[in-house]
Amino acid sequence: MELPDVPLFRGLTADEAEAAVTALRMRRRAFTKGEILLEAGQRAPALGVVLAGRVHMEHLDVWGSKTLLGQAGPGDLFAETYACLPDEPLRVSVVAAENGEALFLETGQLLQCGCEPWRWKLTQNLLRIAARKNLGLAQRSLYTAPKTIRGRITAYFSVLARQNGSLRFTLPFDRQQLADHLGVDRSALSNALSQMQKEGLLVIDKREVELKQVEEM
Repeated sequence: MELPDVPLFRGLTADEAEAAVTALRMRRRAFTKGEILLEAGQRAPALGVVLAGRVHMEHLDVWGSKTLLGQAGPGDLFAETYACLPDEPLRVSVVAAENGEALFLETGQLLQCGCEPWRWKLTQNLLRIAARKNLGLAQRSLYTAPKTIRGRITAYFSVLARQNGSLRFTLPFDRQQLADHLGVDRSALSNALSQMQKEGLLVIDKREVELKQVEEM
C-alpha cells in the first residue's frame, strides 16, 4: 500500500510522506501469520500502521478464553491509544492474522514541536482516526450488551446492514472469529444461526449473509 493512500498520511504528497517517515524515524516490520506484534501487559510507545496483511486485537482471560475485539487491515492503525499513553500497559494483544507488513511511529516524535506542514496534517489525521475508532467501540457495545446469543447476532447484523446500506453483506470474520468477536461459544453461535435460518430470518452461506423479513433498516 502506498503511503499517500494510508488514512494517516491523507493530504500528504508522496515526497511529504517519505520526508515524514525519515524525520519521525518510522520503522517497517514484516510479520507472519500467528506472530504476536504486541503482547498484553507490555507498553507500546509506537502506534502501528498496517501496510499489508491483517492483524487482530485479542483479549485472553485468566481461564484462557479468547475474545476478538477488532481487526486492522491495510491502512488501519493499531495501538494508537496506548502509544499516546506510553505508561499504560496494553490490555490486549495484537496478533497477525496473515502475513504482512506494518509501519511503526513513536507518537512522541510526532508531538515534538516542528514547523513542517506534514506534521500538522499527520496530527489532524491521527485525531480524526482516533475519534472514529472511539465511535466504533461505542457501537460494539450495542451488540455485546444483549444477554442472548440471538440478540447479539441480530444487533451485530443490523449494524453491518446499515454500514453496507444493504440487507446483503459479507462478514469480516470466519465463524470462530465471529464467535470470539461477539463473546459467545462457537457451537452455540452456529446453532443460533441455523435456527434463525430455519425461521426464515436470514440466509447465511459461509461469510455471505442476507437478512429476511426486515421492513426497514
